[in-house]
Amino acid sequence: MHWSRYRQQGFSLVEVMVSLAIFLIASMGLVPLLLSGMRTGQRNALHGEARRLAGESMAALQVADYGALPAFDGLPFGGGAIQVVNTVEVDLPEAGQTRLTVTANWQAAGQTHRYLLQTIRSRP
Repeated sequence: MHWSRYRQQGFSLVEVMVSLAIFLIASMGLVPLLLSGMRTGQRNALHGEARRLAGESMAALQVADYGALPAFDGLPFGGGAIQVVNTVEVDLPEAGQTRLTVTANWQAAGQTHRYLLQTIRSRP
């Protein structure tokens, strides 16, 4: 009679296996969500890096001597997966003004992405 009292404690191996199978099936539904989050994080990191590199390049153009700006035209900047190109258009939109454009390009998920900064400097 003492045996029946001790048999009620704990879980049987079958109960543990069934609960483990249910847990595994439920957690498999979360794998696509996890992978999607990782891809989104990587895309956001690339976009942030492109924004930083373009900002650095634009800052260099804004503090450069006005007469030296044409030397920056077509000058690549940055490295890695992101290519940053400076474009300097003299006398645009009007005479005595220069349009500065910085374009950061990168590839992600089979698509080309672009981040563009643009400003106008006037002749001093």
